[in-house]
Amino acid sequence: MKTQSQLSTFNFESNSIRTLAINNEPWFVAVDICRALNLSSPSMAIANLDDDEKYTLSLTEGIEGVGKQVQELNLVSESGMYTLILRCRDAVKKGSVPHRFRKWVTAEVLPAIRKTGSYSQNASQIQPLADEPLKLLVQAYHFLYQASDLRTKVQPTFIGIDIDRHFGSHYLHNLGKPLSQCMENIQAYIHASAERLMFVQGMASLLETPTAKKAVFK
Repeated sequence: MKTQSQLSTFNFESNSIRTLAINNEPWFVAVDICRALNLSSPSMAIANLDDDEKYTLSLTEGIEGVGKQVQELNLVSESGMYTLILRCRDAVKKGSVPHRFRKWVTAEVLPAIRKTGSYSQNASQIQPLADEPLKLLVQAYHFLYQASDLRTKVQPTFIGIDIDRHFGSHYLHNLGKPLSQCMENIQAYIHASAERLMFVQGMASLLETPTAKKAVFK
């Protein structure tokens, strides 16, 4: 695995975002991304990523920009960074720090990485996507993620028991593994050849999703 020997640093407001090229692909220092997104537990955020979205770099050789006392560095891929953004609810709230970060990274950081030559992508290999289907796909992912989260919270409570008894156990069941598999398929599609087109060319305006109404249980 070919690793760049020097970190590149981008400044976002009061945060420094360090990047590293591995096999000509941009990787981001995980703790920097989590700090910018106001994620309080970087280790938990990283643990929930797919294996190909995270990487622990053992610093057997010195990397400029990293203290000598640091033995390893947790990194997230470009795809992993997108996943963290998608899972951050505040990232679609206008004016929030994560929202500003998302717009900044798609408008400035990624184009700068490509311009300097540390990362290149053959545009002819990216299949264009229509805006409206893409918008619906991203909105669907957000709502599915909320449904999965709700199921996790509701199932062990008396509300979950009542749902199973009065409406059938298949509802909460389908919001478990079947829903997770569906989300994985959507995520894989988003992270395929179209992912860079999505975020670099207008993803900021497509990720605005309506706030789900809170259910009232009587």
